[in-house]
Amino acid sequence: MTGGPVLIRLPVPDLTLPLVFDSPHSGTHFPDDFTSLATAAELRTAWDAHVDDLWAGATTFGASLIAAGFPRALIDANRAPDDLDPALLDAPWPDAWGALSPTRYSQRGMGLIRRDILPGRPMHAGRLSPATVRDWITRYHAPYHAALSARIDTLHAQFGAVWHIDCHSMKSRANAMNIDHGAARPDIVLGDLDGQSASAGFSDLVARAFTDRGYSVARNAPYKGGYIVQRHGRPGAQRHSLQIEINRALYLDEARAEKSPAYAAFRQDLTDISQQLADYVRAQTGRAK
Repeated sequence: MTGGPVLIRLPVPDLTLPLVFDSPHSGTHFPDDFTSLATAAELRTAWDAHVDDLWAGATTFGASLIAAGFPRALIDANRAPDDLDPALLDAPWPDAWGALSPTRYSQRGMGLIRRDILPGRPMHAGRLSPATVRDWITRYHAPYHAALSARIDTLHAQFGAVWHIDCHSMKSRANAMNIDHGAARPDIVLGDLDGQSASAGFSDLVARAFTDRGYSVARNAPYKGGYIVQRHGRPGAQRHSLQIEINRALYLDEARAEKSPAYAAFRQDLTDISQQLADYVRAQTGRAK
């Protein structure tokens, strides 16, 4: 796997399938000059801990894996580059860089740049300069999306279709910054923008793969899919994109952000599910084993 702001793991060329997994929130490397009011423990609450490793077995079956090396607490790869709250800045955003378009995520303090790490707990001691944010977009956000788009586009050009899984984890119980504040969450949440980013057949297959193993699955609630599936999901063009949220209680000691005793077994389940998805993609493309 290559390093830097983007980690890329590719399959053996002869096994390559048009199946891409990406993990935008599992990175851990902050730049040396990054400072925050948040403690290390608070920063870990924004981390999709080990999600890249949980899905790494997919590359054995012909899938590609793209993962962020940088943390969501620095800059969020699952937000549009203009989803920025101007109140976080110490000067106006230059018109030459394009207009800002903050969404409901920014309103809740969880836009491209986080206002709060937890409810009532600010990330930064003061406002950030537009130049600093622009630098983070250039160094981290843009390369991540360039790598993911390049891989998806290359496979689509080669096979005429591509299937993409956007991989995340979620707190077992939502906090006040989440749209489902206070709710206990199911094991798995699948988001396909209410059927707009992936075919029903693909979404149904993924749901069955989890329920057949005893996991509870919700669809499009509380998460319908974020910027990444909005950007890549066009099933009419044979570009299928599905977001998968995994309940952290399935594999993690959430208080310590450490792997739980269930980690290895859960990882194996995800590897087995990956093989099912690879078999589906292989059948759809007519590619023999």
